[in-house]
This record gives sequence, C-alpha cells and structure tokens, in this order.
Amino acid sequence: MFGLTDEMTIALITFGCLCAASLGALFTYERLPAHHLDDKTLDIVRIIANIFGLLSSLVLGLLVSSASGNFSDVEKAVRSYATDLILLDRSLRDLGPDAQPARGELLGYVSTVVAMRDVERPALPSENKSAEATLHDIRDKIAALKLTDPQIIAERDQAKADVDTLLRARWSLIDRTEGSVPRPLMIALIVWLAMTMASYGYRAPKNALVVTGFVLSSGLLAGAIYMVLDMGRPFDGPIQASSEPFVHALTELQR
Repeated sequence: MFGLTDEMTIALITFGCLCAASLGALFTYERLPAHHLDDKTLDIVRIIANIFGLLSSLVLGLLVSSASGNFSDVEKAVRSYATDLILLDRSLRDLGPDAQPARGELLGYVSTVVAMRDVERPALPSENKSAEATLHDIRDKIAALKLTDPQIIAERDQAKADVDTLLRARWSLIDRTEGSVPRPLMIALIVWLAMTMASYGYRAPKNALVVTGFVLSSGLLAGAIYMVLDMGRPFDGPIQASSEPFVHALTELQR
C-alpha cells in the first residue's frame, strides 16, 4: 500500500478545508441573526468573496508559472546532462583501449539509471546515490592512464574536464529536487480559497447540484495545488522530468 506524499497530504488537507468551508457555510448560515441575512449583507459578502478569489487566482497563477518554469529548466538540465555523458564517452573512446574500464563503468552507470527508470523508480542523476562515487572513480581511472603522446594527454585532460562538468551538472540537478513553494504562502493560499468558498456558500440554495458543485470545485482547486507542488519536485510523483535523454545516451554509449 502506498503512503501519502507531502504533496498528496497538502492536497487532501486543501480539499477538506474547502469542502468544510463551503458546505459549512451552506448548512449553517440560517443560524445567523436575521440582520446578517439581508440582501445588503449578501452583496458585501460577494464583494469580499471576489477579493479573496482575486488574491487566490493571482497567487495560484504565479505558483503555476513558477513551477512550470522550474520544471522546464530541469528538463533542459537533464538533456544537457545526458549530452555531457555522450561527450565524455566520445572522449574516452579517443583515449584508446586503456580507457575501456572507465568507459565500461560509465556505461554501467547510465544503464542503471535507465533500468531503474523502467520500473518507475526515481532514478535521475540526483536520485542515484552512487552517482558521485562512480564519476569520481571514472575520473581517477582517467588520471591514472600512462600516456606519452602530447595529443593524447590533451584528450585525457579534456576527458577529466568532462567529468568535472558532469559533477557540477549533477549538483545543479540536486539543488532542484526539493519543492520551492514557501509554506507560509501555501497556508495563506489555502485560507484565502477557504474564505472564498465559504463566502459562496453563504445564502446559496441547499440542493444536490450546489453541494456537488462545491465538492467538485474543491477537488479541482486541490488538484491544482497538488500539480504545483508535484512539479516543484521534478524527480518524484506522477509529473517527472523525462528519462528519454538517458535512453538516447545509453544507445549512443552502446554503439
């Protein structure tokens, strides 16, 4: 049985809060004193609802844009990382048979990433715990090569620089693995949405269609928040950065 992730937990809390706010207001507003139920009060409540709705839509739109932009940047970084793997393999090929152990280790690393991805485990560079050790070992193997030809020595130095580039790229990806939505902002957004739903529930007709509409609206808003949070963690959850660049890299390394 799968456990709930933080994103799912927040989405469920959001759904519960919005349902409670809207349905609570719907079924309890009649208990208010009579002077709180007149049309003028309703007009003011609707104005307040529009203010909360405007704030919520602005913040939610900003979060969606930010999460989408970050996700796009991560996908570009993943493609760049895979390209660097191919370039490193080309550099190792130029070093001749002595570099075959390093090439074999690089091929094993990429094969592991692709294989783990095939069974739906988060296995991009930031999640492969042995990645850094593997890259350092490849660099050590390259540095240990005994070479005399100045041109080959220059190619060896280029291969070492390629490994350093991979290490920097890996840490750049690691920095993007955690969600970046500030918790106070998320709490404020949920409160604003709840206030909006409660305002719409005030003096709304009590029938199945209205109740269903409130529940569906709460679910859609909770789903939007889940999407934003999940996109903020591009190597986990249903919305993940594509592993296709690594599949292509593996094909190139196996040639």
